[in-house]
Amino acid sequence: MTIMTTTDFILRPLRLDDAELYFEVMQDEESQKNMNSVPDTLEEAEQDIKDHLQQVEEKDSEYFTIEIDGKYAGTVALQHQDYDPDSDEGRVHLWIHPGHRKKGLATRALNEVLRYGFENKFKRIFAQCNATNKGVIKINKKLGFQKVKTFINEHGVEKILWVKEN
Repeated sequence: MTIMTTTDFILRPLRLDDAELYFEVMQDEESQKNMNSVPDTLEEAEQDIKDHLQQVEEKDSEYFTIEIDGKYAGTVALQHQDYDPDSDEGRVHLWIHPGHRKKGLATRALNEVLRYGFENKFKRIFAQCNATNKGVIKINKKLGFQKVKTFINEHGVEKILWVKEN
């Protein structure tokens, strides 16, 4: 169970008691524009978290809660590419509670998880975002990700695939 502490936040494993604030993130209009699906109820959010925790056990995924002053502020997920635990390629996902956006938290938290991922598991880490998500595009560029391609996903959404190498 990995815990990373910085001067302004803690990265710790996602827990079921994060569900209420996690659900708030998923109900935010900006979040919904950038996700394929979101839970419609608190119970569905709890099930999402249970599913994430199952991925931790079965697929060597890690879901880090960004905790500030004892409260959930967002999540950074670090997973093996294609859920293959033997792969030295990973991927990251990120979502931030609306009350903590535009303060550099996403950049700092993602940078910590990338550092951890490169030190412990991966030679290459991928990220993906909607082509309209200016905030994540800016973060990915700032953290040294290189654009691999732009494509249309199975939901008809234009996406950008990024990669960062160790």
